[in-house]
Amino acid sequence: MSKTILKSSAVFAGILAASLSANSAKAENYTLCGASPGGLWALLGAGIDAAVKQEEPSSTVTYQTSSGGFANIVQMAQGNCDMSIVHLGEAVIASKGETPFQEPMEDFAVVAVLYNWAPMQWLMNENFAEEHNISSIADIKGTPVDLIVNKNGILPSILAEASLKKLGIGFSDIESNGGSIQYQGSQTAEELMKDGRGDVWTNAMFIGTGSIGSIAESVDLRLLSVPDDIIAYMSETYGSVPYTIPAGSYDWQKQEIKTFGAQAALVVPKSDSPEEVEKLTKALLDHIAELQNVHSSMKALTPEVMQSAKGLPYHEGALEAYKAAAE
Repeated sequence: MSKTILKSSAVFAGILAASLSANSAKAENYTLCGASPGGLWALLGAGIDAAVKQEEPSSTVTYQTSSGGFANIVQMAQGNCDMSIVHLGEAVIASKGETPFQEPMEDFAVVAVLYNWAPMQWLMNENFAEEHNISSIADIKGTPVDLIVNKNGILPSILAEASLKKLGIGFSDIESNGGSIQYQGSQTAEELMKDGRGDVWTNAMFIGTGSIGSIAESVDLRLLSVPDDIIAYMSETYGSVPYTIPAGSYDWQKQEIKTFGAQAALVVPKSDSPEEVEKLTKALLDHIAELQNVHSSMKALTPEVMQSAKGLPYHEGALEAYKAAAE
């Protein structure tokens, strides 16, 4: 009798272990490369984690801090993270093997666009703009402007330099005319604009971001427009999107402003299995509210936005998820 009980217990234990193993196999534990620990990308990481958990509670997405999209593409290629958030402009540069890359990097595919409403805003001190009759970035040519751009090597500073260069305004030309180029993050840029050490600051920012409001409390501002041909060039060359900042977006802005904008996306290695990526994409689609609720600026995220990337391939698993959702 005791032998029978022991034998039955052993069988039951084996069945239980097999059951636990099967259940744990359903879980997916991802590492996501993002950016700084306190920024929007960190919040998006939390939203992606929440969406995945809604689909499978035992799954996790662990956010890994990084210096940004360029580094994330390399980190993912080296197997240090399973997925990454990148600006699509960074992905375009990587796929072409342009600086800072030494050769094309193409082993990644898009899962979803996360936002495409971060326009390059060219904020100029109103007094400087009035003195030099400047309403467009093209009008900067030949002026002794003190220009503030994002940190050197970061996508917004690359976009700023490329768009001005296309207009025949090199950074060296600005310095030759008595101006300056200052590579600064948002906090320092805000301080420089407030105390008059910067004439214009450009960065890819959501409309109404706090830094702009803070500067406007200290100095009068003017938003500069971008010529249509430059907008088209930036879209074709860097994957930027045409963007119109509506009139009245700020109390001091009386007319609409045309510019181009950055967009960010979630990418994975091309080699990932279609089934796994389809499951991930389905989780993001079915639980999109988890992403929309991480910040007020993310309310505009829709399934249509998620599918809006151009010039870069979507992973076949993501395409299957979008196709199934549309049926």
